Amino acid sequence: MLKSLHIKQFTVFQDARFEFSAGLNIILGDNGTGKTHLLKLGYLFSRAWSDLTAKPSMVTTQRAESYLDERLLGLFKVSDLGMLVRQGYRGGARLAAAVGGHIPTLRIGMPNEPPFQSPGLPEAMPWDIEIQRAKDASGTLKARVVPDTAARNAFLPQQVFVPSKEMVSLFKGLIGLFDKYREFPLDETYRDLAVAMSTLEPREVSSIFPDVMQRIQKLLGGDLKLDNGDLAFERPDGSRLESQLLAEGHRKLAMLIYLLRYGVIERGSTLFWDEPEANLNPAAIKLLAQALFVLTGLGVQVILATHSLFLLREFEILKMNSGEISHPGIRYFGLGLQRTQAVVSQADDIAAIDPLVLLDENLLQSDRYLEAGA
Repeated sequence: MLKSLHIKQFTVFQDARFEFSAGLNIILGDNGTGKTHLLKLGYLFSRAWSDLTAKPSMVTTQRAESYLDERLLGLFKVSDLGMLVRQGYRGGARLAAAVGGHIPTLRIGMPNEPPFQSPGLPEAMPWDIEIQRAKDASGTLKARVVPDTAARNAFLPQQVFVPSKEMVSLFKGLIGLFDKYREFPLDETYRDLAVAMSTLEPREVSSIFPDVMQRIQKLLGGDLKLDNGDLAFERPDGSRLESQLLAEGHRKLAMLIYLLRYGVIERGSTLFWDEPEANLNPAAIKLLAQALFVLTGLGVQVILATHSLFLLREFEILKMNSGEISHPGIRYFGLGLQRTQAVVSQADDIAAIDPLVLLDENLLQSDRYLEAGA
C-alpha cells in the first residue's frame, strides 16, 4: 500500500507532499497539473520491491538504482533523467515514498467472522532517491534510502496501473512489440498491464469478487477470456465476440472483472487508474463507482485521476450512504497550476479541496446555459 509520496523539483512539482488513504484516493485537476505523473510515481515505488525481489539476488542500493533509473525512463518515455527535473530549475530532483508491505502470517478465524483485510503483518518499505543533474543537463539517479533491511520474506500483493487508453483491444502482440522496438510509443504501464493480464486462470474464485461485479457482468452479457494469446468476449451461450468489436466503454468494465477474477487484483493490492470514466455512459460510470468503492472496503487501495464530476458525485453518494458500514474512507487531492508549478490541496472532505476545477467549470457552464436562454 502506498502511504505517502514527497515530490521535489520533478516535472511540474516544486515541493509537494501527499498522504494517501488505505481506501479510495481521488486526484482532481486540469490538464497539465501532474495527475498522471503522480500516479506513475506512486506505481513505481509501490511495485519496486516486488520487481527487485523477483530475482534471488539481494536488494542492494546499486541494484535499486539501476532498476529505478530504467523504470523512470520507461514510465515517462524520456531519453534522459535530466528531462524530468522541473523546467527552469538548475539543480536536481528528489523523490521519497513510504510503502507498506507485509510479512506472511498464519491466521485462524471462525467461519462466521469476516475475512482479514490485511494479507499479513505490516513491514515498512521506504524509498528516497535523487536525480542529480550535470552541467550538460543530463541526469543520474542516486538512491539515498532503499528498503534493503526489510525482511527477506516481506512481500507486496500485485500492483496494477490501468492507463487512460483502453487496453483490451491493444492486448494481442503488445508485449512482443515492446520487446522488439525500443522506441515503441506507449509507456511501460501498457506493457506491465499486458503481462499481468497474461496470467493463467486460478483454480479458486477470488475472495474479493463482490456482488457488484456480477451486475456488471449482467450489463455486459458475458466475460473476457484469454484464448491463445488473445482476449475474446464470451457470452453465456458459449458464443464469442472479438474484443475489438465490443464497445470501448464495455471493454474497460470487462477488463476490471477480468483483473479480479484472474487474481491480478487481490486483497492488499493498489489499483492505479488514469481517467477510468473515459468513454463510459452515466449508467456504466455508476456501476464502476460502486465496484471501486466496494473494493476499497475489501482491502484494495484505489488511487485514480479523473475529470468526471459525475463520477465524483457518485463516490460522494456512496460515501454518504455507507452509514455505519466499515470503510477506510476517501482522500481527495486537488492539483492546480501557478506560474507553471503544481499547487496541491488535499483533504478527507471534498469541500476543502481548492481549486476544484470540475465544480468550477460545471457552475460556469450552468451560468452560460442560463444566459443563452435568457
